[in-house]
Amino acid sequence: MPENHVSLQLEGMTCTHCSETVNGIICQEGGDKVHVDYLMGEATFELSDQSKLKIIEKRLESAGYETLEESIHKKTRLSTIEKKFLFTLPFSLVLFSHMFMPSDSFLNIPLVQLFLCLPVFALGFFHFGQSTIQALRVRSINMDILILLGSTSAFIYSLFAFRVDAHHAHDFLFFETTSTIISLVLLGYVIEHRAVKKTTAALKSLINHQPSKAKRLVQNGLNQDLEVVNASSLSVGDQVLINIGDTVPVDGIIRHGNVEVDQSMMTGESDSVFVGIGERVLSGSVVVNGSATLKTSSDHVNSTLGQIINLAKESRLDKPDIQKLSDQISKWFVPTILILSALSFLLNNLILGESLTESLLRSIAVLVISCPCAMGLATPTAVSVGLGVANRLGIIIKKASFFEVINAVEAFAFDKTGTLTTGQMNFELIRTSNNFTKNDVGAIIKSLESRSSHPIAQSLVKQFDAFESVNLEDFEEIIGEGVQAKTQFGKVTLGKSKNPDADLELRIDDEEVAHLIKSEELKEGAGSFINGLKKSGKRVYLLSGDSQSKTSTISNELGFDTYRANMSPKEKLDFLDSQMATETVAMIGDGINDAPALSKATIGIAMGLSNAISSKAAGIVLLSTNVNRVERLLQISSAVVRTIKQNLFWAFSYNIVAIPLAALGYLDPMVAALSMAFSDVVVIGNSIRLRYTLSKKFT
Repeated sequence: MPENHVSLQLEGMTCTHCSETVNGIICQEGGDKVHVDYLMGEATFELSDQSKLKIIEKRLESAGYETLEESIHKKTRLSTIEKKFLFTLPFSLVLFSHMFMPSDSFLNIPLVQLFLCLPVFALGFFHFGQSTIQALRVRSINMDILILLGSTSAFIYSLFAFRVDAHHAHDFLFFETTSTIISLVLLGYVIEHRAVKKTTAALKSLINHQPSKAKRLVQNGLNQDLEVVNASSLSVGDQVLINIGDTVPVDGIIRHGNVEVDQSMMTGESDSVFVGIGERVLSGSVVVNGSATLKTSSDHVNSTLGQIINLAKESRLDKPDIQKLSDQISKWFVPTILILSALSFLLNNLILGESLTESLLRSIAVLVISCPCAMGLATPTAVSVGLGVANRLGIIIKKASFFEVINAVEAFAFDKTGTLTTGQMNFELIRTSNNFTKNDVGAIIKSLESRSSHPIAQSLVKQFDAFESVNLEDFEEIIGEGVQAKTQFGKVTLGKSKNPDADLELRIDDEEVAHLIKSEELKEGAGSFINGLKKSGKRVYLLSGDSQSKTSTISNELGFDTYRANMSPKEKLDFLDSQMATETVAMIGDGINDAPALSKATIGIAMGLSNAISSKAAGIVLLSTNVNRVERLLQISSAVVRTIKQNLFWAFSYNIVAIPLAALGYLDPMVAALSMAFSDVVVIGNSIRLRYTLSKKFT
């Protein structure tokens, strides 16, 4: 991460207009590559002149956004917006109650109403005013200007009551309108702030799962000393002690001992697994039994959990197309409302013949009932929920826009080995030369395949583990072909067999030494998943580098629309090119030879962590090799897109219906403020409903 990278935690952002203000302030003070995530309350940017950071923080605070240093001390206290609401509430309640009192009541005295309203108005004026000024300084207009104008208009107009006789003064008194508008808007912000936290709970849980400390073993003569260090200070090759209850800080290989670990936070699989000497354990795993010494194979940032967190954050930098359209509309929303409010006043007063008072009230109602925030919140809240649920199931979606992409895919292309089959294969070894012993052949196969990360290689290493290893030089893995190296026996090559009855062949100095014939089984649930895709109208293709007989058997058993056997990576690309001319295609696979196809497809889905290249090539990574994760991915995508459409329908419908009603006098400003305050909550509530619905579905 660059030294000039800055990450600020902010409190007080409520919508896209807030993020635009924050973005503008940072850019004006020299910030570059700015991204503001108002749901997570975070602003990240690069700042070459670090002396400007204090200026940025000061300007953000003057705009009403608290920075991390202040927020840390208030974790267990009320937020600023909550304090402001609670301050205004007693004044507004007392002032509002005058409407139910006799005309000669103490509360109906204009001067009393003014003094009750003044503290609320002053707080609201400075709260919404500061935000408006900062927004205007960065050439943006946020919704606070609507509240500022609406409440100020009602307050100033109420001052006219002191210029008329006591009998008619009540016709001009709208101090309770001013006060109630401010209190209700602040109440809406409080509820919205708390509700938004629920939509990002899963993502924050993932971030909080990353341990801050680690127990590092340091050699001191013949002994080892234990020191507690920051997990971020660990580097590759360190020795780390892990005990029951510990969260593994970084990826590593067990050197001593054995442990039972819960990897559910990483892969979504609930069953714990046993990890022994020489086996890999993932960062983020929780030790539920045992104790072990771990030799680290990654640092904090590049660990599996670190990469997942980075991907989760990066995915939020992206916007679905439907949100981009909504953002464009939101930019013009506030200026449009200002014009409509003015037109409402003129229409009511000059054309409909309404009184000055009634015309002003209708104009104010238009200002305070309008809600651009609902449109801005519609997509991000649903996306946040979807990303959180997906991450908890071990589904890493690299861009938010992929929800739309995967939901619209028309066809699915599958690799076979390790994707639809278990990847745990048994091999029958047939020696075709007597020049080398079985031990020689077994040792060569084990040594070659231990350098490869292909699923077949893992099975071969496991099967030939009992053999000794041989020294390798100039090892090379040729994508789609096999592996080769120099040994004391000569140049050895293990790859595709020319014999149609065999799968692999071992050659030494171009002499055929042995054949390998494999057998494998389908993953549980593969048949029902493929059948489900077909029933939903999707086309399914099987693309495999395996033999014709094995590929056709799997294809017929699962009911694929078509299949291709003996395919090289180039042939997979050609097939995808041909199909993508007429349809959108998702490619699902693992293994190094799938990387080009995963990159080429409309959307690539990599299963498992068996190969880093495949994971980088894919748009979506499934940490589990369970085929039902693909099914859940599709269910989540469908639910997220559906919820976004529901949210946007509500947001647009609300404004289309509410604004004319306010302009025609069917809603007074206080009812309008209440409606505006809770319009956002409806959108957020629908997204929270999605969270509970999906969580219940997948438990």
